[in-house]
Amino acid sequence: MSKQTTVPEPLEATERPTILDVAAACGVSPATVSNVLANKPYVKEQTRLLVQQKVAELGYRVSRAAQSLRTGRSGSVGLIIGDISNPYVAEIVRGVEEVLWAKRNNLILCNTEFYADRKMAYAGSLLDQHVEGLILVSQTFSEDEARLLGLADVPVVTVNRPCEVLRADQVGVDGAGGIRAAVQYLAQLGHQRIAFVKGAASSPSANDRYAAYRKAVRAHGLVSDAALVVQGDYTMESGSIAARELWTREAAPTAIVAANDLMAIGALGALKEMSIDVPRDVSVIGFDDIFLSNHPLVRLTTVHYSKRDIGLNAARLLMRRIEGERSDGPRTVTLDTSLIVRGTTAPPHALKGVKPLRALKVQKTHDADASAKTQAQSTRAASIARSSRRTSQS
Repeated sequence: MSKQTTVPEPLEATERPTILDVAAACGVSPATVSNVLANKPYVKEQTRLLVQQKVAELGYRVSRAAQSLRTGRSGSVGLIIGDISNPYVAEIVRGVEEVLWAKRNNLILCNTEFYADRKMAYAGSLLDQHVEGLILVSQTFSEDEARLLGLADVPVVTVNRPCEVLRADQVGVDGAGGIRAAVQYLAQLGHQRIAFVKGAASSPSANDRYAAYRKAVRAHGLVSDAALVVQGDYTMESGSIAARELWTREAAPTAIVAANDLMAIGALGALKEMSIDVPRDVSVIGFDDIFLSNHPLVRLTTVHYSKRDIGLNAARLLMRRIEGERSDGPRTVTLDTSLIVRGTTAPPHALKGVKPLRALKVQKTHDADASAKTQAQSTRAASIARSSRRTSQS
């Protein structure tokens, strides 16, 4: 027996009330209503309360377009991001929105997927809507692009990638310091062959993290081998491909450092499929500390920083420019990083009974199950030849 569904009647279009309607309902002039809505001080309290009451009753809403023409301000900010699917972006957006909401500004979000033509189209559209400023997350503009868009007088703040052409304010993290801490911790655990999965080739921050890895490897006297470096692109898939690539080479690493958590998680998946145990056979460290990294099935050791604070700082810098601070040079805010030790790192298999050095201070999460697992793994027979195990897995 078929069920009948009731299709709701379409809503009837109704005319939106205007400021003239509010003024007529209150028996005052439109200018008085405008002064109340603008929170001007020279309005009688009785009149103010009446106008506010009628505004609520009539459902009157301020026209942003009209307000923009009157005040010269749109009350809107554009946020252009490269990859909306990356979990760390959501926390940055939350921080930006928190600042803008407090000032009752609108946020217009655009996702480019790192396509230059899409970036230019979105930026042009935002400027046509008279946004008061732009925040770029992992995006930048060339000199020709900035000239074509006419960005010389538009406040811009960049996240992760600098924009020297516009001398824009910038917010970033101490990526080099985070990578140094990761390599140092692994070296203290006894690892000698530490692989690195690089971020997107076009990203300055990815290049900085790779440079920090190379310096840290040299500083700790570790194995420096081009075969230990694989190019990624910050996606989970590239992390999986990188892990498989490392195990096709002549000598596999005992640890992997990835330039972000998504690639580290991708590597964990590939290692599991290849029956390579983490952390017994290989340790893995990521970067970003996205919410997935602390999931009980992942428990990724990673470099932490506050993504929300990135958004907060970016929005605050932009609002200061919008509100008039234009004379001084570009400002840079760099957030500190810290290493969070979880369940994907341990001493190399041959050194399971050796305690790591304690010189490096790291932040550890409390996980009794992970601790018990690591202790149990340390008692396994160290006589199993690592080289033969890798040969069977490659």
